[in-house]
Amino acid sequence: MNDHQRVPGNAGPRVRGRLGAAATIFVLMGCTAAPEPDPIFQGGSGQPPSSSATPQAAESTEPDNETAGAETADPVSPPTAPALSVVGELASGLGTPWSMIALPDGSALVSDRETGEIIRIVDGNTSVVGVIDDAVAAGGEGGLLGLAIGPDFDTEPRLFMYYTSPSDNRVVSNSYSPEGLGEQVEVLTGIPKANIHNGGRIKFGPDGFLYIGTGDASVGENSQDPSSLGGKILRVTADGDPAPGNPTAGSAMYSLGHRNVQGLAWDSEGQLWASEFGPEIDDELNLIAAGNNYGWPEVTGAPGREGFTDAQVVWPSTATSSPSGMAIVGDVAYIGGLRGQRLWQVPLANGSAGMPVSHFDGEFGRLRDVVESTDGALWVATNEDGDSRIVRVEEE
Repeated sequence: MNDHQRVPGNAGPRVRGRLGAAATIFVLMGCTAAPEPDPIFQGGSGQPPSSSATPQAAESTEPDNETAGAETADPVSPPTAPALSVVGELASGLGTPWSMIALPDGSALVSDRETGEIIRIVDGNTSVVGVIDDAVAAGGEGGLLGLAIGPDFDTEPRLFMYYTSPSDNRVVSNSYSPEGLGEQVEVLTGIPKANIHNGGRIKFGPDGFLYIGTGDASVGENSQDPSSLGGKILRVTADGDPAPGNPTAGSAMYSLGHRNVQGLAWDSEGQLWASEFGPEIDDELNLIAAGNNYGWPEVTGAPGREGFTDAQVVWPSTATSSPSGMAIVGDVAYIGGLRGQRLWQVPLANGSAGMPVSHFDGEFGRLRDVVESTDGALWVATNEDGDSRIVRVEEE
């Protein structure tokens, strides 16, 4: 399947800013499109749930592979939350945007999966600052995918890119200026490629290291093979070396058992969350802990199988989700739905997730990526067959 067959239909403390004034309550997000949440499994314990496949909080019974020192927390309570509205467009008439970055100067960078272009957006105007079409083997779900900038971007502006080459998926970096890109430097190569399940999301974490979400490249065994870079979340230095403190010394692997990681983001406690495509069922939002095994292809969702970490949120039907890029703002995860064609809003607190609700169902087509802008709004990139756009979303 290509992005779940690409067919239609198919809070901790909140923060000040354009997405909400300060508050100290935990919230369950209200849905602008329907009065009731979609039927979704929610595991609401402080550790990933494992013993109950019901839409309630589940107490973890997994042994030693959980986050060191984690304690079971109360589940997120379910009051309502402010609605969201689209207040304008950052850009329109785009091709196939895959990843966005909000630069410190307020401009945006966008990758185009098909053309290999890096597009800069300033005040609604677009320009191409770099093209790597000669190196990108676009096709299926492959092409120019994730973009990231490092924590030292102000003093050493470099742009990191994940793309599908003729031989593999790889991460590279180039020096950056608004006038163009410098010479390309390889960061990490040898990530398995295929027509589908190429992963591609990259982001620098609060610890300053680069996290890379990969797919199994249509070979499920890759996900359980510690020697394969496929089906993993990887953690490396800016030069591509395995990061200090990884679960296995000398290995880039941070977590394993993933099918096709699409979104990476951190909450206010520095905990990593990842969105992931399931097969025909069981799209997932996972709380990631170093060294944990998230089950694919042995299990999906939250079956409570010993030795595997359950998802925090499971969408039983991919028709409502296919979760892609994700931003976390004020301990609320905002996740773009591809096949689901909606923006999901999931409150997070104490290492657990509240019940998701959706916004803009079917209004903008497939939603590929979500980022927080420098002024606290959300930018949401659509994929609309050559006429894609980036819309600006704020709290009502």
